[in-house]
Amino acid sequence: MSSSEPELEIDLCAIGWNFRVLTALTAATVSAVVKSDAYGLGLEAVAGGLAVAGCRSYFVADLSEAEKLRRILPRAAIYVLAPDYAADPTPYHERRLVPVCNSLEDATCAALSAERASYAVNLETGFHRFGLTFDDVRRLAQTQTHFPTVALSHLACAETREAATNALQWNRFVSMCEILRPRGRSLGASAAIWLGRRFHFDIIRAGSALYGLKMPTVDPSPIRPVVRLRAPLVAVQTACAREAVGYGATFTTSRVTRIGTLALGYSHGFPFAAANRISVNIGPHQAPLIGRVAMEYVTVDLTDVPESLCRPGIGVEVIGPHLLIDDLARAAQTNPQEILLRLGAGCRRRYANSPVGAVEDQDR
Repeated sequence: MSSSEPELEIDLCAIGWNFRVLTALTAATVSAVVKSDAYGLGLEAVAGGLAVAGCRSYFVADLSEAEKLRRILPRAAIYVLAPDYAADPTPYHERRLVPVCNSLEDATCAALSAERASYAVNLETGFHRFGLTFDDVRRLAQTQTHFPTVALSHLACAETREAATNALQWNRFVSMCEILRPRGRSLGASAAIWLGRRFHFDIIRAGSALYGLKMPTVDPSPIRPVVRLRAPLVAVQTACAREAVGYGATFTTSRVTRIGTLALGYSHGFPFAAANRISVNIGPHQAPLIGRVAMEYVTVDLTDVPESLCRPGIGVEVIGPHLLIDDLARAAQTNPQEILLRLGAGCRRRYANSPVGAVEDQDR
């Protein structure tokens, strides 16, 4: 571990395990959502590990990610969620990429393409971000010369089994697919697996569960944690009782306190809102986070940690078995996907348990 920066350890075998678990839970094809640099964990390394685990199709955010992925996975099916297909279809045809058409203009261009290349359509069923409406679908059906490879939509409340919007979106999706007659259908992401098989259709677009994030309605969860976060202890000092710690004096000591400074802050993606709300682990001992989270540093109370473990340079576990990504997100009142993305972008990444044949990203 570097003596001056935090390290995010990513277990590629755990990601592969999670893929196989999801595959066993459904008869549908499980496609990996690796958009936004695989949720911040490294597109090439994660996708390469998933390929070893048996994954054959992937969803990426844009053309740039698709081109990067195509270089390491020449035979995979790659769906591009935010294409500008109508502006220039050429890169999609040349690299055998599947645009997910979010507008009638893009879908019409793909449907009338002389190349008869594969394309997917995003259907607006109640999510209200973008996608083809019922009127758009009817117009497309009147003009298309070949059917879409996949029709997809996105459930707004898949993590809430009893939500009435799930059935409403299911009904709209099925009705729109009856008009379009796509070769494949995909309504659900990870959480939809636990809604029942009628929500699975042909493709499950798995993201959060692959990366070890818990499904709120699933307990116990078969999903394995994927990341650990460690930060080096860079300074130790002692404060008297009734002394303030950090910006804004949000924490005041109640006793003579041994204070440790960790090289971890919001510049590394650690959430500012986690201040005074979690504990880190030094060996088997817990040390509460005290004071505000600063740009590059946080402080912890080491008073109850043996002095032999309180030396600069020692690695401190921030995320691990004692504190999962989901727990940190709850403490910071945000979602775990945001935590993953920010930590992945801000910390040095290290890959553990790489399956044979996996493509590894470079450390950040």
